[in-house]
Amino acid sequence: MKLTILALAVILLADPAIAGDAGTCYTISDPDARVLCLARAHQDPARCYAIKRDDLRAECRAETRTQQKSG
Repeated sequence: MKLTILALAVILLADPAIAGDAGTCYTISDPDARVLCLARAHQDPARCYAIKRDDLRAECRAETRTQQKSG
């Protein structure tokens, strides 16, 4: 499972267009990874609170807050 999340993170970081398409997020089976993808796509840090893993939640909040300020 950790490998799946790591692979997803690498893919999303490598191609921001994937993270920008919320429709693609719904195909992700891991709930935390799906919420991370949706939070990035919508630039909505409030969505991050649904992530159960503390480290992934913190990463999500940091990224989406940064995107919100710059966007």
